[in-house]
Amino acid sequence: MNDAKYHRSNEPGRYDKARVATLKPVRQAIERLALPPIHLRKLLAICNALEMQIEDGGDNREVNSHLLEALRAAVVHQVGQEQASVVLRAIDKFAKREAKRGQ
Repeated sequence: MNDAKYHRSNEPGRYDKARVATLKPVRQAIERLALPPIHLRKLLAICNALEMQIEDGGDNREVNSHLLEALRAAVVHQVGQEQASVVLRAIDKFAKREAKRGQ
């Protein structure tokens, strides 16, 4: 494994409230789907994994990218492409903000 590729960000140990807040619209869009609890839990579990990744700034872009892809796939699987469109747009908006942050 190339350690440089998996280098943690520069502020581990500092809870980044502002950055975690940027994930909130994704969570809200998922909750508005009004899914049965078992299905909602599956989607929110991926959101929680992503939130835990970013909350202290000790995350990895590649891991975050995989989590976002998993969340996209899981939403489409649960509700279909059309109903998932609002959530997918929220995910894309979050991903774009994250990409700008990394520049």
